[in-house]
Amino acid sequence: MQLILARHGRTESNALHRFPLSPAVPLDRTGIEQVRCTGQQIADSGFHPTAIHASDAERTLQTARLLRDLIAPELPVTPQPGLRELDWGLLRGRSTLSGPSGDAEYTRWQQDPLRRLPGGESLADVQARATPLLERLIADGRPALVVSHAVTLTVLTAWLRGWDLIETWQSHRAHLPTGGYRRLELTGPPGLPHPLPVSQ
Repeated sequence: MQLILARHGRTESNALHRFPLSPAVPLDRTGIEQVRCTGQQIADSGFHPTAIHASDAERTLQTARLLRDLIAPELPVTPQPGLRELDWGLLRGRSTLSGPSGDAEYTRWQQDPLRRLPGGESLADVQARATPLLERLIADGRPALVVSHAVTLTVLTAWLRGWDLIETWQSHRAHLPTGGYRRLELTGPPGLPHPLPVSQ
């Protein structure tokens, strides 16, 4: 099947290098332009999804609707709580930078992302709630567009490609920039090792 994983466009929190305080954070002007550019690229590629699923955060729903309007205006956008970003817990509102200039708790978590953040989640928690939707889409077999967040999309890409989750996280090889997307051609069951996917 054909699957596109897309990350929401930039928000003010992204621009300030801070974890969002609320799911209600919208795209900023740059984010809207990023998504429009991505939508045009996807439309020009000839990709025709039969379903569009998005995290139920404002920034992902806004992104999904902008993409939908450009590539498949007839489709509804289906909100999916399982596609939410990792719950940052006590890190909400803090710096997303790691190292000496960033938040010490975030830096510690980067070394062991399977550890649950204080008041939040781990990468394993995200995988457990996000992969059932992809299992259903794969079973269906028709082209689909999934709009989510940086961490969630990293976890899903690792799961789909059979990559080690920690290595994928620490190497950043599955990271998507704001407004970016990855198109995958799934020819076998998830969890089998695959080469790097095509990234845009």
